[in-house]
Amino acid sequence: MAKILLVYANSFMDNLIPTGLSILSACLKKAGHNTKLFDTTFYKTVERTGDDARIETLQVKSTNLGEYGLNEKKTNMVDDLKKMVDEYQPDLIGLSIVETTQEIGLKLLNGIKDYDIPKIVGGVQVTMAPDYIISQDCVDMICVGEGEGAFVELANAIEKKEDYTHIKNLWIKKDGQIIKNPLRPLIDLNTVPMQDWTIYEEKRLYKAFGGKHWVSGPIELNRGCVHRCAYCCNAKLQDLHKGDRFYARERSLDKFFEELKYRVDKYGLQYPYFIAENFMQGGPARFEEFCKRYKEFKLPFWSQMRVETMNDDVARKLKEIGCERLSMGVEHGNYEFRKEVLNRNITDETIIKAFKSVKDAGLLVFANNIVGFPGETRELYFDTVELNRKLGVKSIINVFCAYRGTHLRDVAVEREYMDKDAVAGDYRRDVKLNMPHLTAKQVEGLQRTFLLYVNLPREYWPEIEKAEKFDEEGNATFQKLAKLYFEKYEPGVKNVEQN
Repeated sequence: MAKILLVYANSFMDNLIPTGLSILSACLKKAGHNTKLFDTTFYKTVERTGDDARIETLQVKSTNLGEYGLNEKKTNMVDDLKKMVDEYQPDLIGLSIVETTQEIGLKLLNGIKDYDIPKIVGGVQVTMAPDYIISQDCVDMICVGEGEGAFVELANAIEKKEDYTHIKNLWIKKDGQIIKNPLRPLIDLNTVPMQDWTIYEEKRLYKAFGGKHWVSGPIELNRGCVHRCAYCCNAKLQDLHKGDRFYARERSLDKFFEELKYRVDKYGLQYPYFIAENFMQGGPARFEEFCKRYKEFKLPFWSQMRVETMNDDVARKLKEIGCERLSMGVEHGNYEFRKEVLNRNITDETIIKAFKSVKDAGLLVFANNIVGFPGETRELYFDTVELNRKLGVKSIINVFCAYRGTHLRDVAVEREYMDKDAVAGDYRRDVKLNMPHLTAKQVEGLQRTFLLYVNLPREYWPEIEKAEKFDEEGNATFQKLAKLYFEKYEPGVKNVEQN
């Protein structure tokens, strides 16, 4: 039995359990190994969190997390990791990162780089930027692509003290060289064990909805996406696995409902999140079967949906089985920009019709939008405002983040809107592009006033424009208009505290 210390580099107070790491721990335990988790969720790694940014831009309301035991850890994060390594004495340390948490993760590994224990890094950021991650002195090896099979093979080899430099999906440093092994076939989701939630603190199971905390957690319904949006990693993941099965895969409903029942019985799950790039990706017949089988659970849930797959019948059936909230992407309000720049060939009419279906069914729906795309102008931003005004739902406004491995990252670097080595930040708060026609500060101003432009009458727009500026007059104007928004113009939906 090998002992593996899993390190989850997470943003401060982002309390949804990570599915990938939970599955990885389950795979290792199924193979007879032991796992332990070091989790950064409750360490204050940033002064201004993504949730802070959402509160400041009127998208969510403040929640007193301390009332539910979700408190900041006051000890030193790196020292605590060292203490855990000393006590646990692992045979292998595995770090999971995304680009947003890359700096946190590498700080942790640098803090323990003198320990003579092999250190491996995985997560989508590694697959998107393998050469950059493997170049770090604190990293011994990386996992490119899915980790379930590769990690178990690695743990088996370490336990038996066997050579592991040949394991597919792994890049390994040896004798000053980097061994880059080929990819293994994509995993069949039906062979994957249920997630291991025992590695988490109990308080990680609580999430805020509607001013109340629920026992909540994710359950994987499908993996991957059939679309190739220019700002998303899925296009590269599809290209990476050409010649194999298609990257987007469905998990059998038998496996899904087996896990759902287990979570309800074991953990008292109250409000699940169904992991799906698109809830309807499996097609109408699978959706019908899902609805038939889900009725027995009578649990509220939330998930993501593509607007192209939404209609009155789908919305009605989702409402009948207990769906309470959906997120659907608008991303941008200009059709030509969506089509040519974002690779989202979706008409305004399709978007409007989809949101009307969800509203008419009585579901809470969030329209996801992004501001600050490469080449976006102030005029184009107002096309997004205008489309959201027609939707009449709760709008979410994120800032564009040029994540490695995406087409728009290449565009941003090529146009010199950002340095080629820059690390993309949190999509809720970090504007990293500085375009001559739309500066980072201007994008921040457009983000914080978006809901005001969308929901207040046009007669207020001159005042809202003043609120875009982060000076004394702008801040005072913003506070005045924010009060007006919450008192009179916030969309008439329930449970708006958390998206």
